Amino acid sequence: MPNDVSRFFSPIGRHCNVGDEDYVQTEICISMVDAMARCGNYSLYVIDYNRRNFLYVSPNQLSLCGRAPEEVKEKGYEFYFDVVPEDEIRMLLEINEAGFDLYNQLPIENRLDCIIEYDFHIVLPGGRAHLIHHKLTPMLLDREGNLWLALCVVSPSVSKEAGNVIFSSKGGAEKYAYSFVSKRWRKCQAVELTERETDILRLSVQGMTSNEIAERLYIDVNTVKFHKKSLFYKLNVHNITEAIGRASSLRLI
Repeated sequence: MPNDVSRFFSPIGRHCNVGDEDYVQTEICISMVDAMARCGNYSLYVIDYNRRNFLYVSPNQLSLCGRAPEEVKEKGYEFYFDVVPEDEIRMLLEINEAGFDLYNQLPIENRLDCIIEYDFHIVLPGGRAHLIHHKLTPMLLDREGNLWLALCVVSPSVSKEAGNVIFSSKGGAEKYAYSFVSKRWRKCQAVELTERETDILRLSVQGMTSNEIAERLYIDVNTVKFHKKSLFYKLNVHNITEAIGRASSLRLI
């Protein structure tokens, strides 16, 4: 596939209504993102949809594939053509187009309160493919309400395969899943956890075993295992590690 970076920006159609003087606002944004990168293990970067490049790339190695942050920043979206398998580049382009289509239907006042997330592979030095989870949320809009800056957060994926596209808005209250078969978004049924399931998840985050959780909650270990099975079913996962990751992604814990 030709490395046509403009295809990632084609859903926008034009540059934003942003002048050079407006970039003074980005200094505080970059300072805040850089502070977040220092305090956490996630890989962060900022997309500038006006200049159509990366405004910031954190030094976290998770998504750099052995490159320096400065190199990735300079390459911008060309970096993805270097490290993402070709079939998944096509997938990312489809997600990008479908995501902007849904995003542009939102009232301008709600556009800063949305997240799109999905999973895809990056190829590490040595040729090994690594599945990552990618979240994108708007940071700044231009004068007309169009997307100007977006913050991207990259973490290890808890899924087994690429895809899994979710668009959420209104603080996560509304969620939509994208189907690559029907090429449409469908509204997701909200996942509701019981108080006991939430307690077990939170204690699991602390590294507690089923026996330790049972002692803490004064219940039988088989009861803990029963609630874990219910969690796995509700979250569509296979183990507690995946459950923690999925619940965190859904902002349930």
